[in-house]
Amino acid sequence: MTRHSIGALLKSERETRDLSIEEVSSTTRIPRRTLESLEDDRFDDLPSGVFVRGFIKAYASAVDIDAHEVLARFDEQQPKTTLTPPLAGIRRDRSYVWLLAITTAALFAIIVATFVMVRRAPAQNEPIELSSLQPCQVEPDRVEPYSYAPSIIVTPIASSHS
Repeated sequence: MTRHSIGALLKSERETRDLSIEEVSSTTRIPRRTLESLEDDRFDDLPSGVFVRGFIKAYASAVDIDAHEVLARFDEQQPKTTLTPPLAGIRRDRSYVWLLAITTAALFAIIVATFVMVRRAPAQNEPIELSSLQPCQVEPDRVEPYSYAPSIIVTPIASSHS
């Protein structure tokens, strides 16, 4: 392992064993484009570090070199970054809490006011006096015959019992 970069080391070992990149892709089930990114040391084009480490380990095993040594070299070459919690960079804005509280209070006030207004509405409990109403006048010539009346009129026949 005398090469400087991880990608150059992996490519060199692959070529030494006379393997094509397609053969390594088939063996590792890693897409060709990903393997090319590894060989060119374009780690930023790849997913997170955990995946890159898995790709390197699989590639090293496929070309029959010690994966632990390659990963150790990879760890030495990569800049040490401190992991920040996912929500640490988000500004904690509490204004939405106030907006939610005000909206909830306003809705509660509207519901209570509506309830009070309905309860205080004048009751319509007084009966309507029927004697003061005028009877309905129906003109006989405007009355239509019932639509449900029988259309056949049956007349009784006199019996012939003598």
